[in-house]
Amino acid sequence: MNRRPAILLPCLLASVALALGDDLTKQESAAAAEELTLQQAVRRAMDHAPELELARTQAERAGEALREVRSLNLPQVVTGTGLAYNNGFPLSLEGSAPSVIQLGVSQSILSKKNKNLILEAKESRKASEIQAEAARLELAARTALLYYELHQARKLAGLWSARREAAVEQQALTETLLGAGRARPVDLTLARTETAHADQQLLVALEQCRLTESALREILGIAEKTAIRTIEPRLDMQGIEGEAESLFRRALETNPEIQQAESAVRAKEFHALAEKGEFYPRLDLIGQYAVFSRFNNYQDYFNRFSRNNYILGLSIQVPIFTGFRNNARVAQSRHEVTEERLKLQRLRTDLKLGVERGTSQLRVAHGAAEFARLDAAAARENFEISQAQFEAGRVGSAELERARAQLEEKEIAVVEAERILWQRQIEVLRITNTLSPLLQ
Repeated sequence: MNRRPAILLPCLLASVALALGDDLTKQESAAAAEELTLQQAVRRAMDHAPELELARTQAERAGEALREVRSLNLPQVVTGTGLAYNNGFPLSLEGSAPSVIQLGVSQSILSKKNKNLILEAKESRKASEIQAEAARLELAARTALLYYELHQARKLAGLWSARREAAVEQQALTETLLGAGRARPVDLTLARTETAHADQQLLVALEQCRLTESALREILGIAEKTAIRTIEPRLDMQGIEGEAESLFRRALETNPEIQQAESAVRAKEFHALAEKGEFYPRLDLIGQYAVFSRFNNYQDYFNRFSRNNYILGLSIQVPIFTGFRNNARVAQSRHEVTEERLKLQRLRTDLKLGVERGTSQLRVAHGAAEFARLDAAAARENFEISQAQFEAGRVGSAELERARAQLEEKEIAVVEAERILWQRQIEVLRITNTLSPLLQ
């Protein structure tokens, strides 16, 4: 029987594990490596991420929009000149007499529409600033998840590498026993199956390491050939283990999505008031100065001709009837306000359910992680007992290997349970807007 092909694939995967595993860092020692804590990784992501720059740009754009709307209440000054030929009585050109130079000034004194447009722009800017903060928190959560996933994937790679080495040894022993007639062919088939299973899981863990590290490098702006060394991350969950109702009330006050939706409602309300302001009188201060020439023969039609002319006064506009245009705009604005309020109500409901679901899943994950640790501790004690019995000659190598395999399975289960627990913790911190320790 040719056994070389059966052993060739595991040997190749073993060399890969030595190159990419967490505790087998031959490749990392040859390439540049950078060690980062979780907080350092998050801060670096904040400095590099383009989505934060996009959010800041949008907030600045909203600020410029507010500045533009505020200019409605600032003096408007226009100057210019005109050229026209007239025959007979001097006619006006665009509502003004042709002049060598003309200067016009207008200043809004009373305009309910302008006032509410400015308030709407302020709320829109506030919503944009909140969106920037929400983007920071989302980036912090995503970076924390990737960092921990890379850390745990390397742990899994190390565990599956050890599991695979033990499976290869057991397969080699089974082949020897089969050659001596002390094992069945099915025992060798089972040993090869166990080795293939360990090979596949090791490959999955290594690929997970590679992909996660690549994604983390992209977020942090680290060169492609630079390895990232992680340190066991910790989260401060004090104050998060309380009742869902208290967490919901806290989240209701600080959740960026809720705050942004509230600003959107207020902005729509101010817009509705601005549209309604079209029905109110408007008062403007106006002034005009013009220099005339004799080219248009003003002196022939007026008793007194003056080159320098000016006017200063108030413009009072009282809307009487504008068709149904303003009524339609007001109705549309009110419908928009209703839509935003319904969206806000839905967000509050979703937030409450999210907090309840998150805290419930967090409690379950805590229990699962604690059970996995206890189960692994029991398996470790069982392996130590089996090892002592094997050294005393009371059990065989097969029983010892079964105890070792069981211990490795339990340790892998601990890593998976801790990964799920970390995800639940990050989710609750994100919903309740308490990710600030990651941003410090």
